[in-house]
Amino acid sequence: MKRFQLFILVLLSSSIIGYPCGYYPYGEDVRMCFFKPEYQDYNYYYQFFYTSQYYNDVEAKIDAGDGPNDIFWYNYCNGKVPMPAVIECVYSLPANDLDKASLNSMVQYLIKTNDTVALNYLRFARQCEPANGVYDDPWERDAENLVKQRGALINKAIEYSEASDKKEFKRRYAFLAIRLAYYNGNYDILRSLYKEVFSSKANKDIIYYWATHFYTLTIEDKVEAAYYAAQVFANAPDKSFAVYRSFNKNLPIDEVLRFAQNDKEKANIYVLAAIRKPDRALDYIKKAYKLDPNSEVMELLMLREVNKLEDWIHTPYYTFFSPTVTTENYPESTEEVIMKRVEEDRQYAREVLSFVKSMKMTDDVYWLQVKANLELLAQQYKECLQTISRLDKKDINKVEAKNQIEKIYALALTASQEKGKAVIPEKVKTLLLKFKDDQRFVFAIGRELEYKDNTTDAALMYCNLVSEFYKEGNRWSDVFWKDGKETGNDYDYYNDWFTYIDFNYTTQQIEQLIENIQNNKANDSFSEWKYSWVTTKQSVLYDLLGTKYIRSNELEEAAAAYEKAGNKYWEDNYGFWERKSFFNSGNQFDANPFYTLKYTPEFIPMRDTIKVNKYTVTKQLINYLAKAEDKNEKDRDYYYFLVANCYYNMTDYGNSWMMRRYYKSYSNIKGLEDDEEYYDCVLAKKYYHKAFQHAKTDKFKALCLRLIASCNQNKDDKELLEFATSKEMYDDLTSNCTRFTDYFKARR
Repeated sequence: MKRFQLFILVLLSSSIIGYPCGYYPYGEDVRMCFFKPEYQDYNYYYQFFYTSQYYNDVEAKIDAGDGPNDIFWYNYCNGKVPMPAVIECVYSLPANDLDKASLNSMVQYLIKTNDTVALNYLRFARQCEPANGVYDDPWERDAENLVKQRGALINKAIEYSEASDKKEFKRRYAFLAIRLAYYNGNYDILRSLYKEVFSSKANKDIIYYWATHFYTLTIEDKVEAAYYAAQVFANAPDKSFAVYRSFNKNLPIDEVLRFAQNDKEKANIYVLAAIRKPDRALDYIKKAYKLDPNSEVMELLMLREVNKLEDWIHTPYYTFFSPTVTTENYPESTEEVIMKRVEEDRQYAREVLSFVKSMKMTDDVYWLQVKANLELLAQQYKECLQTISRLDKKDINKVEAKNQIEKIYALALTASQEKGKAVIPEKVKTLLLKFKDDQRFVFAIGRELEYKDNTTDAALMYCNLVSEFYKEGNRWSDVFWKDGKETGNDYDYYNDWFTYIDFNYTTQQIEQLIENIQNNKANDSFSEWKYSWVTTKQSVLYDLLGTKYIRSNELEEAAAAYEKAGNKYWEDNYGFWERKSFFNSGNQFDANPFYTLKYTPEFIPMRDTIKVNKYTVTKQLINYLAKAEDKNEKDRDYYYFLVANCYYNMTDYGNSWMMRRYYKSYSNIKGLEDDEEYYDCVLAKKYYHKAFQHAKTDKFKALCLRLIASCNQNKDDKELLEFATSKEMYDDLTSNCTRFTDYFKARR
């Protein structure tokens, strides 16, 4: 089976039927995001990056040596040990390797300086590690023994803490005891030790917040637990995910604030409240910033808020899908309703932008990125381009971050054009070529062009959406989008260009697209990419153009378009072996639509034989219509009857539905311009009536009325009942379709 044939018969309808097993796009499959958090420097908080998933599973690359505990040990060694050696010694080396035989430079440094205190602590900490965790053996093997082992280690840790002369190790041993006590369920010991060793508000280092993390998990008072959770979240990023649920988002925030000792602690409460807020959090962010403008988590809060706005604005604006995360009943209906809601969220984007402009850090690289993204969201394209020009002068280390900025630039530059005059700017061409594998970026550029009435370039962008998996064959993309119509289809989305154009482009727009492709004389790399695939598929566009004309019953125009598709196209795509539909056991065009009806024995002698395809059927329909409407033709009733048969067969109930559709589903697919004709057989009934009017015998008239009843989904209608009953033919015609032959022969 040829690749292109499969494309026509199966793939073109993939967006209407969806993926196998009832798949429907949702969540991250439809969310639009151009300010990706994984390309910023907040990897410790990667689990709080905005996502539609239960939690974010982005693979964050956390650089070793960035953590406060890493820095503590590096400084403890007076900066004389390389950080990789510190990391290996503290986190990887077994207890038995912490001796003079070790090749690790930190171990050698501690031995050289005779620091047995640090070495003994590291050995003991390594011995405790196997006991740190929830025991989950379903068979409960050695559970009692593990509890005893933990108990012994807890006692040793407390003993070592009390005996230590160095304050930092006194606290570290106490932390080890607290952690072991938590996993052992000894909460009383945990709380007592915490209050004894860590009650002082001074020296709130990483060990203090690690200990506070476990203490927080045992607090029964939800308000107090929320207070401590907020402090741990802000000061111990590696414990943020473990503790954030201790902050009950439904608590009155004023009650939590009562525990705060200073503005910084209050700010931390507002920070975690904002993190726990899935909807608009600007009020909390403003209060946190006012209390602590230098908070390290402020950037994370704004990153999340921009990502929310992208979901609330970009997702429905570009795809017409609802935002993937929303606390409200989002009105997923008509384009007008969707865009009204998007505009409300754009207004919120303007409020967030106004706040960002009031901040002190707006010339920082990160905050300029935030500002540019907000300006795009607020449709302040001129300002967005100006902000990006400032970013161009900055030193940006991450390639990914630079790429994001360039994509925002391309979107703003494309969208800034006047409606009706939009083109693909030269700078955008370069970026499209650079990021051609980013389907959502390419799609968004196409969407911006379409909104500016440049449907030709938009279609060419959609043509270049292709999944890597299907790159060599079918044209499925990894982008899913809708058209804002209320069709009621079970699968109301698209993921290929052809089906979208079929449902949404006019004949004029398709003609403009074909003309643009034919007139392309450029040989530059961008044009080569832009036209590379679709240039060889002009016949498919002529097929579509002709089908569009068939739907509007413009037969001459349809025939002209079909003729341009070429004989080879019809042979390749509608020949006997090629016309098997993957989703339909029947063959396409196996029957002549003028002489054969589905589920009906043959009853019309075939005078003319044609090699059936869309072009030949259209030409024959034109020919028979001319004969039927010729006043000098003695067999007008006959030709009207054949015309009516053809129109009937081109509906959902006939054998040539492929004249009007590219796919036949188990459920009605709505949204095309000829839905009424396709499902109600309007033209077939019209021409059966004309055959009835020109009929010379009662039997042939009755047959015409019987087929009109068939057009009404085989329900008898009043006209047939009255006429056939009066002629005593009703039972004969309605009970046995094999009698059609006799009634047709009685035409003369």
